[in-house]
Amino acid sequence: MVDTPGETIRAFVALDLDSTSLRRVARVADRLRLGSGAPSASWVAPSAMHITLKFMGELATAAVTPLADALRPLVEGRTAPNACSFCLAAFPNVAEAHVIIAELQDSGGELAKLAGRVGAIARALGIQGDERTFKPHVTLARLKRSYDARRWLRVELAKGAGECRAASLTLFRSELGSGGARHLPLARFVFS
Repeated sequence: MVDTPGETIRAFVALDLDSTSLRRVARVADRLRLGSGAPSASWVAPSAMHITLKFMGELATAAVTPLADALRPLVEGRTAPNACSFCLAAFPNVAEAHVIIAELQDSGGELAKLAGRVGAIARALGIQGDERTFKPHVTLARLKRSYDARRWLRVELAKGAGECRAASLTLFRSELGSGGARHLPLARFVFS
């Protein structure tokens, strides 16, 4: 990437799921998509599923390398956070769903701690980013309009799906387009 003074990109830091976890979450998304009562939605492709730790917003291209360098020690020589089970949920809530998610049960708080460290690194580099409270999840679908999903998001659809485990941490560039956002990895660090 060539740095142009003043140039910015939309960027975020996320955990990539390992291949087994990705298959599990994608299967649950397929059950939902094909299930009775499924509303009109834009479904996230399995290749774009991830756990966002921190949305950076408009990031100066000059900050990409320093940010990547500062993120590296969070991963190198370390094992992935503990695997988390997940349940189906929605933003802002199930009764007025706009976004359908697989919410991760971060009982040990490892994902929240990692998200906090990423946020601290961003602040130390002068990057503001999004200050929303971290809620570990994988986005499955964005609904075309608000929907009462209480009957549709049945617990048994995710029951027995297993756990999710991260394989790597990635700094992504997000490009918005007519077909939705496209995520391009700028730096990826694999857990040992």
